[in-house]
Amino acid sequence: MIRVLFVSPVVPWPPESGGRIRTYNLIKALAPTVELHLRAVLEPGQDERALDPLRPFTTSAMGFARARPSALQRVRRARIERWFHSPELQAKLEQDLAGGHYDVLHLDELLLARQMPDALRVPVVVHHHKLDTVLHELLPKRAPFAKEFDVWKLHRLEAEAAQRFHHHVVCSEDDAAILRTRHPELELGVVESGFDPDFFRPSAPPPRRSTNRLLFLGSMSYPPNVDAVRHFVGGVLPLVRRERPDVVLDVVGAEPARDVLALASEHVKVEGLVADVRPYLERAAALVIPLRIGGGTRLKLVEAAAMNCPVVTTSIGAQGLAFRADEHVALADDAQSFARATLAVLADPALAAERALRARRLALTEYPWPKLAAKLFDCWRRAAATRA
Repeated sequence: MIRVLFVSPVVPWPPESGGRIRTYNLIKALAPTVELHLRAVLEPGQDERALDPLRPFTTSAMGFARARPSALQRVRRARIERWFHSPELQAKLEQDLAGGHYDVLHLDELLLARQMPDALRVPVVVHHHKLDTVLHELLPKRAPFAKEFDVWKLHRLEAEAAQRFHHHVVCSEDDAAILRTRHPELELGVVESGFDPDFFRPSAPPPRRSTNRLLFLGSMSYPPNVDAVRHFVGGVLPLVRRERPDVVLDVVGAEPARDVLALASEHVKVEGLVADVRPYLERAAALVIPLRIGGGTRLKLVEAAAMNCPVVTTSIGAQGLAFRADEHVALADDAQSFARATLAVLADPALAAERALRARRLALTEYPWPKLAAKLFDCWRRAAATRA
């Protein structure tokens, strides 16, 4: 049994954001086959009790407080990297690794790379939920120089990690191609994002879908999601409502940003975090994914497919997944074509349902979490085989 020291920048619970959902489900699926020791950075206000839901799937689980970096570290490190600074975690990792107990150290974000001890005798697997360099290059910033300096620091972090650690895991072939071009010496694994087939399954009999209800689903403090829903409400929804004035958009997801809350109106319902997204996926005429910024793969597309929910998405919204335009999803990249695709789904729900059924079949074949966890296990196995 492989012994894995799993280091996470957050406690992967509750599963209210893409990263936490992904990490939690991979840990859960791998629990029977590995000895996994979780070390996580706590958020302000959290304590060790935050790890209790993860203890059934881990051999040990510990959390460590964040701390303010030194003045030099604040200059040298990108803002997002500084956010997860934890000397307590660093000290515990030194202790954990001194005994040589572990076969693999799994680093669940690039942003923790500099917290690893200098001398490592255990292979490291760096898990990129998305490529931070790509994401932060695309995010809008009010202070361009500060953004450019931050992105430069992230590129330097990526280069240092590529030099130190040979094994990396990404969420899509697109991200793998980018890393392979920049760092051809890396051994790369691809583990897409998936769904829990026991949880995301259509009701029997399925409820009747709305003829006028659209759904946007995702963490609503995540900048790419904020940009996407603002783009949809400002540029796409008015075009849709010219022909279908009865259309309503439900915006569902944790921690709606101020810009999202400001969108609420008679035709835009900002629901925030809900206890269960499945009723929304079963009610909606379509899930809309108007993403313009991204990386990795899209959890919500896979979950929607698993629930037989029709999907209208941009190319970025379907990035890294095997769903094809017209066969599985409606795909459009500019506001006018996205509006036309949405109207087409609303006008012909039977055709949309056929497409959604094909998408569900593909999701069941390719994206259940146990199948994807097996890919991560294979990456760990290959890394462990290199241990001196």
